[in-house]
Amino acid sequence: MRKLIFFILILYSYLGYPQIYFNTSPFWISTDVSNYSTGCGWADINKDGWLDLVVANGNDMARQKVVVYISNSGVLPTTPSWVSNDIDYHGHLSIGDVNNDGFPDVAVSVYIGPGGFGQRGKVKIYMNNNGVLTSNPAWVSADTVYTFSCAFGDADNDGDLDLAVASGESYNLKPEQMRVYYNNNGIFESLPSWKSVLSFYAMDVTWADINKDGKLDLIFCCERGPNRMFLNYGDSIATVHSWVSTDASQYANSLFVDDVNGDGWLDLAVSDNNQLGGSGKFKIYLNNSGTLATTPFWSSSFSGYGSGINLARVTASNFPHLICGGWWTACRIYENTNGTFQLTPQWTSATSSVVEAIVCADYDNDGISSKLDQFSSNGTKKLYYLSRYPVHKIQKVVFGTDSILPSQYCYDLENGWIILKNPPPSGTTIKIYYYASYDLDFAVTNWDNNKGNYLFKNSIVVNVNKIAATTSEKYELYQNYPNPFNPETNIKYIIPKESNVRLVLYDQLGKEIITLVNKVQPAGEYLVVINMKMLGLNLTSGVYYYSLIAGDFKDSKRLILAK
Repeated sequence: MRKLIFFILILYSYLGYPQIYFNTSPFWISTDVSNYSTGCGWADINKDGWLDLVVANGNDMARQKVVVYISNSGVLPTTPSWVSNDIDYHGHLSIGDVNNDGFPDVAVSVYIGPGGFGQRGKVKIYMNNNGVLTSNPAWVSADTVYTFSCAFGDADNDGDLDLAVASGESYNLKPEQMRVYYNNNGIFESLPSWKSVLSFYAMDVTWADINKDGKLDLIFCCERGPNRMFLNYGDSIATVHSWVSTDASQYANSLFVDDVNGDGWLDLAVSDNNQLGGSGKFKIYLNNSGTLATTPFWSSSFSGYGSGINLARVTASNFPHLICGGWWTACRIYENTNGTFQLTPQWTSATSSVVEAIVCADYDNDGISSKLDQFSSNGTKKLYYLSRYPVHKIQKVVFGTDSILPSQYCYDLENGWIILKNPPPSGTTIKIYYYASYDLDFAVTNWDNNKGNYLFKNSIVVNVNKIAATTSEKYELYQNYPNPFNPETNIKYIIPKESNVRLVLYDQLGKEIITLVNKVQPAGEYLVVINMKMLGLNLTSGVYYYSLIAGDFKDSKRLILAK
């Protein structure tokens, strides 16, 4: 029978740095190169199970359109499938389901007005009507504002998404107050209910529960001044910053939040751009038990026009690696080894372009796995972070034994949080079923108008060959062959029905070395080819174990490595 090859993630070094397997050249390049692409995000716009790429064009160079590259079962077209009717000087965008109908909507910052730098821009939202974005924005702010970035988040903890706006125009010294537009049951207010007291220059914004009090705080990275955070008290957001960095002479461009050292607290990564001044470094501020450090614990040796930045688990490591880029330069990945980073990157692309945004997702579903996170309700807590993100899709949320409607919560797939409208009684088990990936790819927007946007495909794969269909009514795990082996062996298993399959290699003490398979698979007979050298595993001769968990089935076998 002809082999069907399934690819899933997984390779990382048992000793030393995890290996990064991206080709240095893009796997995909868009051909609409006349666009000055800025904002970027992944979303399943038409709910066909495949992620689409949403891009905003224009920057401050030309009034252009928002576009979507609609995936065809994991194949992205090189030209947009959907194009907005309106044009603007578009900045960055944010994606979220603002009316809780199950379809993702798109908010976009408009940096400057039609007349250029002499006019303020605005912020707008394209609503998703059953899989198709409105050709023109369905909502536009009534006030005008210089804004290059926006972010959906739940400011008032009511279970629907509000919109924060990073404001200010630094080139011409036009500071602005930061803004939040509130969402009332799917309808946005036209004027912001929240503004910061101070006016300053912010280039990017995000929401994150920095002090783990169950509310999303508001973080801005800034030019001509320090970065700032505003605490969320539940009934209100502070209008005066609650945290300010001390490296105030820098010019920040982009930010991202994740737990870089595994201590359970969210840390802050920022890219600086030295076009107007400062050092132009990539840097990370650590979170010390709910308080962000005011100075970075790590800064890159790179110095220049830093721009797009992301933290993502692009290997099997549980620690997020730092992916970043700059203007007229390459993309870079700094590996995270148990919370530490080297000053120089461990992977550098062969490209040189004006990088704007970097966003991660499993665009071809080759590492998607079903996940279940469980929490115990205390009767009041609404905000929950999931254990793996970015999230591909939330399947369902269950209180005890009862599923709740999607209208009863809001979420952020990229940052992996969910907020309930009404938490269940204390002691109730909350179950969140979702899909996440162990094989993240990343897209890059360029505002070169002679180069397309890029997609770098993650090629850290183990071949799992479906060798036959099966009529078996039971699960089977077979002894590997050859055994003893060096450096390659094969493991065969049978699953009688579609199952979430996990195949793991352990040492003699039961310590997990590597996850070989973690994926939902259809019924069939499978052969996993393991090559220690290709996996980068530096193991000594001796006895090891592998275990298969599928459905209610679990079995283990012994294998012997002979060097």
